[in-house]
Amino acid sequence: MSFRILSAVVCCVVVLLLHSPQTLAQETRKDPATGRTYHLQYFIGLYTGLGINLHTAGFGQLPGFPSCCIEYKDNTSLSPVFDALIEVPIMHDLRIQGRLGYTGLGGLLSTQQVIGNEPVIDDGPVPTATRRDVIVEHTLDAALPMVVLEPTIGYRFLDFFWLNAGLRGGYVFSSTFIQAERLFSPEGYTFTDGSTVRNQASGDIPGAVPFQVHGVLGLGYELLTKSRISLVPEVRYYFPFTKIASVDWLVQSFQLGVSVRYGIYSPSDPVVIRDTVFIRDTTVVAKPNLKNDNIFLSRSESAQESRDEGDKRFTTVTITEHYIRETPRPFKPDVGLKFIALADDGTAMPADSVRVEELDVIENYPLLPQIFFAHNSSSLDSSRQITLDRSQAQDFRTMDLTRDQIDVYRNILNVVGYRLQKNPSASVTITGCIDNLDEEKNNKELARQRAETVKDYLVTVWGIEGERLKVVSRGLPQNPANPAMPDGQQENRRVELSSDDNALFEPVEFRDRDLTVSPRVFNLHPTITNGEDISAWDASIHQESNVLLTSSGSGQPTDVRWNADTNGSKPKTAKPVIGTLVVKNELGQSYSSSDTLNVDYVTLQLMKSREEGGKLVERYSLIVFEFNSAHLNPANERVLERVKQRIRPESKVKIVGFADRQGNPDYNRSLAQRRCEEAQRVLGLSDDRVTIEPVGSDRLIFDNDYPEGRSYSRTVHIEIETPLR
Repeated sequence: MSFRILSAVVCCVVVLLLHSPQTLAQETRKDPATGRTYHLQYFIGLYTGLGINLHTAGFGQLPGFPSCCIEYKDNTSLSPVFDALIEVPIMHDLRIQGRLGYTGLGGLLSTQQVIGNEPVIDDGPVPTATRRDVIVEHTLDAALPMVVLEPTIGYRFLDFFWLNAGLRGGYVFSSTFIQAERLFSPEGYTFTDGSTVRNQASGDIPGAVPFQVHGVLGLGYELLTKSRISLVPEVRYYFPFTKIASVDWLVQSFQLGVSVRYGIYSPSDPVVIRDTVFIRDTTVVAKPNLKNDNIFLSRSESAQESRDEGDKRFTTVTITEHYIRETPRPFKPDVGLKFIALADDGTAMPADSVRVEELDVIENYPLLPQIFFAHNSSSLDSSRQITLDRSQAQDFRTMDLTRDQIDVYRNILNVVGYRLQKNPSASVTITGCIDNLDEEKNNKELARQRAETVKDYLVTVWGIEGERLKVVSRGLPQNPANPAMPDGQQENRRVELSSDDNALFEPVEFRDRDLTVSPRVFNLHPTITNGEDISAWDASIHQESNVLLTSSGSGQPTDVRWNADTNGSKPKTAKPVIGTLVVKNELGQSYSSSDTLNVDYVTLQLMKSREEGGKLVERYSLIVFEFNSAHLNPANERVLERVKQRIRPESKVKIVGFADRQGNPDYNRSLAQRRCEEAQRVLGLSDDRVTIEPVGSDRLIFDNDYPEGRSYSRTVHIEIETPLR
């Protein structure tokens, strides 16, 4: 049936081709009254047609609905089609089209089936039960109304034919069915329940796919008129990319229909033919930021007469013009530059030199013998520890770590592994802990797995004998953080390392040279005269090839502040520091000025030879406090005893106390004060020999989103400054 319909449509299209008027396509129109040409912008219109749905069924029953059907036959159904459309030309023979409308994919699937030896009832005068071969008919009537969006692209050939291709996306807003099995033959019999129908069902199609996608191929013939309206009879074929439901059920479609389109046109710009009479005068003006002479019209008065003939406009204009001729004014600003030193109170003073002194600095980075794990995890990948392979471990040295407390912490397993290699008699106890909440509630097996993970790393990567590593599991740590708070819960999910050999957990110590700069702050101060045409400036401070500071701006230059005592901005040699200012106008022409600042670079050896006051600066950070505690544990008391031995009568000592983010800021400052006083007590320093600064949580020295950051924040920093002679 579908083949016969398609053949009839093709014949109709050929007849239309042979008998259609050979008018031009509707890209342009002429207004007969004015002769003006109008160009097509787009079509809008409506489409109606008949959809021929070809159902291809490879199933016999819907999931969840009993049926003894083996497989439905392919079938054909009809559905009306209604669309609104818009069509836009993009080239002479190429258009894009969009359609939005309604159609349906529903239809009736049926098949007949012979069932042998079926129990039936002979519906005679006396109903008699018997068995015989019967023919039953299975039917599945589906309703699938669909809203469609159909973008296609069309190509014109043979003047009036349009070949379209694209996609159709549809939304099936209702997917229902009615199912039945009827006793078809022989007549006069019923099923055992006295009815000729069984396995009846209806409802929503199970596993229905609401979003349908089809490929589109179409052929249309454009019937043109002299008006803005055109008719396009067409045939379209839709091949499916999606099934109707979870069963093997596809629907192809043919559509036969016609679209009625209305063209939207806009007039072409007229070709203007001018006849002009000019009266001109010119004024000369000197102007900055000009590379060449510039002549422009400043004022114009005109009288105009016009007439249109088709697409041409004839204009006669009489113009009186006043011109200004701008000539370049030379770019010659007077530029000066000077270094100005700023005292700590902001007082400005002339500066000819800057003094750079070397300091001998010892920094102490303590170890936090705790490895934190993610919730319900025993994998080292969930911690923030840096792990190595065996070849990398062979090249590991503690002195190669960066001067960064968190970097030192993230390598604690490598530091302990390295020290265990160097000290074969030392052993370590590895204690696994849990937060005792949710999945970790009473989960000591998880605590043991965490400890075993750490042991396995030390054995596998660092080659430590297993008998030197004792594994212990428990619930909460012996000194837990607050288990009622998320921060505390995170800190309790950890493995603790301990040993009778104190050397394993000694702080990592770095000794290096640092620089102090005096004065610390300078202004690079410009002086500009005759610089009204300056549009941009660039300033820089450098020492040989080392750039210490760059700055730039637009308009007039401003003071540039240089903090010479910050990392990256410090002079590092005795070579002079050069400040440079370059000013530019809008044309890129430039003038520059510079100033030189001598550097008095004093090494430790030079200070000693001059008997000047060089300095040894020692900085110690102590993980000395548990959560909400100002009590020093024995390990950190030993560190303080070492610190105490470094203090000389002429030393200046400063103790700065910190806390983590948990708790009230006022309470944390008080807690930090007690921690400072505890460190002062152990060091045996009187009040006149020490400066105490309780910061608390007002300034977090590490990222408190991580448990190690909070642990390292419960600390005191001790700085010892001792003169060198």
